[in-house]
Amino acid sequence: MSKVRRASVHSSSSGSDIILSTRTRKSISKSRRSSLAEEAIKPPSRRASLAAAITSLATATIDEEHTPLVVDVHDLYKKKIVKSSQKLNCFFGEPTPVDVCISEIKKEGLKAILESKVPLCYFLYYLLDEFSSENLLFFLEVERFDEHRRISTAGELKAMAERIYGTYISNSAQLQINLDDKVKRNITNQLLAISDFNANTIFVEAKASVYILLESSYIRFLETNIYQEMVRHCGEFTIHYDERTIKSAVSYLSGHLKQQKESINAQFNGSKDSNLSESLIAVNSHYYNLTRSIIERFVINMFGKAHLPLKHL
Repeated sequence: MSKVRRASVHSSSSGSDIILSTRTRKSISKSRRSSLAEEAIKPPSRRASLAAAITSLATATIDEEHTPLVVDVHDLYKKKIVKSSQKLNCFFGEPTPVDVCISEIKKEGLKAILESKVPLCYFLYYLLDEFSSENLLFFLEVERFDEHRRISTAGELKAMAERIYGTYISNSAQLQINLDDKVKRNITNQLLAISDFNANTIFVEAKASVYILLESSYIRFLETNIYQEMVRHCGEFTIHYDERTIKSAVSYLSGHLKQQKESINAQFNGSKDSNLSESLIAVNSHYYNLTRSIIERFVINMFGKAHLPLKHL
């Protein structure tokens, strides 16, 4: 059966000649494609982009096949930072104490602030207020674990892995992170087995899962006053922060401890006779001591013992 093309009629300017032209399916499709292309090149609004990012983070799960690739971007960025630091050390002939500037953090986001020191204090302060500081602390612990893989023995690495597991993953962990049951079982089985322990992969899925949670927290952090304080205190392009700037950042963490201490004292002085209140005070005191040890360990790792918060806290 032959195809019939629909003809269109065009009159000439004199009106006496009639010209028949065929409008093929190809020409119709071409015109439709051009109109769709015009719609496609319109850039999405900032609000739509942010909503899409939040949706993708919320719907991501650790069971996705390529979830561990999430942290590959961070690892590549970390190599870039290390290479830049090595170039500076070579230029000056000695180790150069540099940090990540705020401009770089605005450009690169979470992966940049995770490689910083002073700006990271402000992010930790926000996470403490959000009651999700364990995610950042676990991620940093696994980063240190990864650094030790080349210089430590298998026995030393397994001991480190068991300590991380006991602190952040086990059912009795004081700083338990939110992980999928399958991921927890895989880590548990590796630590219990004699020959199946693999330091290269044991925390890969857990680290990727926590990175997604940190991405979600970071998006909320951008909308807070503490983020604006970070920008104001650190400056836009500073890569070497002086003592005053470091102390200002650490003071936010010590201020968080001070607020907790004052809250416990107010509870103790307000209702000494209630058994329930005494129990609540005991729980809050335990949480305070745990938070204090977290902050002290963080400050020592970042800046050294000289910058520890005040002893009376």
